Amino acid sequence: MSKFSYSNDEMDINKILKMNQDISKSLLNNSEIGNSRKQADDNIESSMELLRSLGKGSSINKLSEEAKEKNKDRKLEHRPVIESWESIVAQANEYDPNPVVLEDIMSEAEINEAFSELDDINHVFSKKTTIVNKTDLSFLAVATALQVTKALLFPYVADKFHYGEQIDKSKRLDHNDKSIEEAHRKANDKFRDKNLKNHGTGRWINILYQTPPYDITKGSADLGINMGGAYHRLYTLGHDPILGWIFGTANILTDVVTLNNFLSLRVARDPMKITSEVVPLSKMFQECYEYANADYLNLPAAVFAQSQHLKSDKYTKLGLPIPLLSSINENFASKLYKSNYDSLCFARDLKIVGASFVVSKIIDILILLVHGLFRKEEEPLDLFEVRTRKILLISNSIASTSSIINTAITKNPKNLDIGSLLSTVSHLFTDVRYISKIKQEFIESEISTKLQAEIEEIDYLFDEI
Repeated sequence: MSKFSYSNDEMDINKILKMNQDISKSLLNNSEIGNSRKQADDNIESSMELLRSLGKGSSINKLSEEAKEKNKDRKLEHRPVIESWESIVAQANEYDPNPVVLEDIMSEAEINEAFSELDDINHVFSKKTTIVNKTDLSFLAVATALQVTKALLFPYVADKFHYGEQIDKSKRLDHNDKSIEEAHRKANDKFRDKNLKNHGTGRWINILYQTPPYDITKGSADLGINMGGAYHRLYTLGHDPILGWIFGTANILTDVVTLNNFLSLRVARDPMKITSEVVPLSKMFQECYEYANADYLNLPAAVFAQSQHLKSDKYTKLGLPIPLLSSINENFASKLYKSNYDSLCFARDLKIVGASFVVSKIIDILILLVHGLFRKEEEPLDLFEVRTRKILLISNSIASTSSIINTAITKNPKNLDIGSLLSTVSHLFTDVRYISKIKQEFIESEISTKLQAEIEEIDYLFDEI
């Protein structure tokens, strides 16, 4: 009879441990295997002695070193078959159908030593984190499990929504595709017809139909400016999905092209090319103001032309560059853009990352609310919130840095589905032994300076309150 009580899962674990223990002992005590191993070792040693007596000692040393070097990068020729947990439990039940308790596996001295070690780990962990309340320690385990679950789900969600993938050019149109040109022309005609009756002709009509100045590259080479040819969208702010609304609109109004280094040059229309005339930004925006005052339709027409141009370029094979990046790090922006990673790819990935951030905040709020249910009426709210903040901080740190968690969960075989992975998480984070390993790892590893500083700051707030 055992002095401990066990859940069904724990009884399965006990039985598997007992089976493995018996198998290990049988292998260790198997005289036939021992004799075979000893005979093989003796044969190797006698062969080595013979070779040394023949003056081949240096060759032996050289071959030994070469063998060691090869073993460093040697891949497994026979990979172990990873069995399901259910299959292993079935084997253990077949091996021993009777219940197995802890006393069947360990001696009383070993059990006492294990509990003593567990108490030491819990004591040191509580001292390191200053979390001593049993409820808070339980919530720390739950919070860590939730953070790990979020990290587990991210690759599946990312894969489903093609996170990090490049443009699929087969689904994009050429920049001069007839359907794009037709849609662009119809939109311009609609804007023109809507305003022509009440306003009459003017420069605003030219603004609608003429080539935007930032689409003109002729003359740039004569000025020693590399506009990237087909990739000129990267080097002109008019094509930037964010800055384009300001600089593209201003360029259209003033017949100026602004490069990604904010250099602005006048564009000639006959013949159509970039000139050497530098237009300071202050002058360009002053001209914008003057054109807008000269005819109230000039500015709306320029904004409309800019929107249509960005819209027509967005879904082409080259797309639009990542916003802002070319003005901050041109080389990096160029590598991404030329590897078919454009603004739509960036927007898609930004949504996924944003969703991940939101989920993290929801988890934090969930822990905050549920943990708050355990606050006693006489306990000050401020003090309790400090404890919750510490739980969230440490759980995030453990979930993101623990090599034990990483090995046990995130490196599972790819053929495991989400259900299996989440089942693994629930099993692990209700296992005292597993949680103790994580605590011990946390104790033995150096806490980062930042984390230690934050813990000290929280403790300081606690003392102040």
